[in-house]
Amino acid sequence: MSKLLGLVGFAFVVSITPGPNNALLLASGIRFGFSRTARHVAGTAVGMAALVLAMAAGIGVLLTAVPGAELALKVVGSAYLLYLAVRIARSQGSNRTAVSRPLGVLHAAAFQFANPKAWLFGLTAVGTFLPRQLAPVPAALAVAATSAVIILGTAAVWAAGGAALNRLVDDGPAQRAVSLALALVLAASVAVIWV
Repeated sequence: MSKLLGLVGFAFVVSITPGPNNALLLASGIRFGFSRTARHVAGTAVGMAALVLAMAAGIGVLLTAVPGAELALKVVGSAYLLYLAVRIARSQGSNRTAVSRPLGVLHAAAFQFANPKAWLFGLTAVGTFLPRQLAPVPAALAVAATSAVIILGTAAVWAAGGAALNRLVDDGPAQRAVSLALALVLAASVAVIWV
């Protein structure tokens, strides 16, 4: 139980701080509102739970055992995040968005597997907080479910923040400034991956 309580704190701190997921959730909230971003919120939680389960099943061990796999993940993930940052920076308010519609559950879930911060979260969650007194499957399910519940809440906060910001920045120049700020946050999150 103490490990799961530690996981709650860890999951909250990691998932509430700025990063690729939160920048995209904020951008989606701004462009599409909270209700249309709700599937993106749910997909983020589902994808993180799936990633944690995959880590617990041994992908994390494989990732650390294969020379160059971690570097390849960082390179591919960083390139994808920089691509998204450029798309967001080029968007100009509601008339030209980085995406034509909000991410659905499956796309948001799949994004977790391309997000290096999510991989680091999964590796740490499984490596540190997996309750050893439980059998492997219930232990992995407990960590995945706990992570998903916390991430569902923090993702909702970012999406709601975006929706609230949309009401404040309804003109072109303000939306452009917000898009550039989001792009910079997303690009800066790449630097954290390499530390």
